[in-house]
Amino acid sequence: MELTENTIYSHDELGEVLVFGVHHIFETYDLDAGDGCLRSRIVRYTAEWDNYGPMPSSVRTAPVDEFQTGVGDAVRTWDGVECVTNGDT
Repeated sequence: MELTENTIYSHDELGEVLVFGVHHIFETYDLDAGDGCLRSRIVRYTAEWDNYGPMPSSVRTAPVDEFQTGVGDAVRTWDGVECVTNGDT
């Protein structure tokens, strides 16, 4: 299963979790070649959020392989809420 950013998934231990993204961590990376020695992949997620984003200090990281063992199907896409002003500033 490929995790998608800004998606809410069901998780065996955590309930519904919001995935922010999957990130690659490199030992070395050559910018000119656009290639590197991959050390690991991590997922950024939270189990505590509202329509504006994650609760303070609730964003966690975990190795992708470890995280995926408890993840079920995608529940829905998280769009968040944009700040809308009516011109009165």
